[in-house]
Amino acid sequence: MNVRSKMRGLLALGAAAAVVLPFAACGSSSANTTTISFYSYFAKNQIGTVVDDFEKANPDIKLDVSYGQNPSQYVQTLQTRLAGGKPPTVFNLTMDNRTDVMNSGAAMDLKNESFTKGIDPANFQLFQQDGKTYGMPVTAWFSGMFYNKKILAAAGYKTLPASWDEFIAMSKKIDASGKTAYLEDFNSQPSPSLAGLLGSSYGKKNDTNPDNDIWTGKATFSENWKEAVNEWDQGIKEGAIPQKSVGVSGDQIKNEFVSGNLAVYRSGPWDISDLAQSGIDYGVAPMPAVKGAKPWITGGPDQGFAIAAKASAKEQAAGKKFLTFLNSKQGLKDFTSAAGTVSLSSKYSSTPAKEIASLVNDYLKKNHAYWINWGKSPTAMSTTMIAEQQQLVQGKITTSQFLKALDDKWKTL
Repeated sequence: MNVRSKMRGLLALGAAAAVVLPFAACGSSSANTTTISFYSYFAKNQIGTVVDDFEKANPDIKLDVSYGQNPSQYVQTLQTRLAGGKPPTVFNLTMDNRTDVMNSGAAMDLKNESFTKGIDPANFQLFQQDGKTYGMPVTAWFSGMFYNKKILAAAGYKTLPASWDEFIAMSKKIDASGKTAYLEDFNSQPSPSLAGLLGSSYGKKNDTNPDNDIWTGKATFSENWKEAVNEWDQGIKEGAIPQKSVGVSGDQIKNEFVSGNLAVYRSGPWDISDLAQSGIDYGVAPMPAVKGAKPWITGGPDQGFAIAAKASAKEQAAGKKFLTFLNSKQGLKDFTSAAGTVSLSSKYSSTPAKEIASLVNDYLKKNHAYWINWGKSPTAMSTTMIAEQQQLVQGKITTSQFLKALDDKWKTL
């Protein structure tokens, strides 16, 4: 979730002033126009063109749009509106609120709606429950490892190693040269490098629904995450994951990379313009993999679009038209062009920037992308994982204690 939040936050700079207040209820109608409310997780500079073009194509429908200022504020405000009986007609299911919204019955079932056609069914898994579909994702997010070619070349590497063991060996050489090999933000999100190891571990097992056995109680974190966490911990012990990452923000890490002091960091499309301005000669690679596995990237379906179950029939009909436009050639072109994401629909093929095209074509499109999408209580689980992984990096706990803490927390939720 926080990776998507990072991309969204960087693209949303200056957009906070676009928040529309006060919030309207579901919607209203006049003789010639139906007005519906849309509470958007995505910032105005990401989704605004979609709204404008939709209204041009549907002059009988007006969207009263408000924008969340940040991910946590969005979830809290939406929860308040849903609980208060005044939901927006259209809203987003995020990785932090999807479970609660689906359990509450606040979103209508989209399973048999024609506007979902063209999107692979696998992309709806995060927004499905008890045979119903409550959200429609139309784009995907992704990220990988960005590396400074000059620093790697000085250490004897043309590109980033594919395996975690080789990545550790490279990190030692770079750190010994006086440069910093790698930093990552695991202070506001699950560790991206650990997520990459988990993805490759699941890929090695040909597991097409990662973590599902944990979510359904068939397995534990201690069982299914053991391989990846043990290898990640080896990176900690050998310095590839340095203790100085604790407390460092994503922006600070990017600044270190841009200044030429950092060899590798995890990023995505949201940093391309800044890197271009910096003049850094960089390459992009997938996340290093566990032993015997192929590399994966971090990523997956983006936030889903939902329609309020309590909206009137006329308002729901207007909401369906909006979702139809979102999953159209024009809507997808507008959205992916502004947000820097990739279309999940066969109705429009977005072209990623050349710098990151390999991550899309070789990994995302082949479903070799993974992120931790908690099966329940995502805020509580993410908070626990962040605290425990910091403890692990600082050498205060063992891998067994780390995994047990996740298992113990999961049982209480």
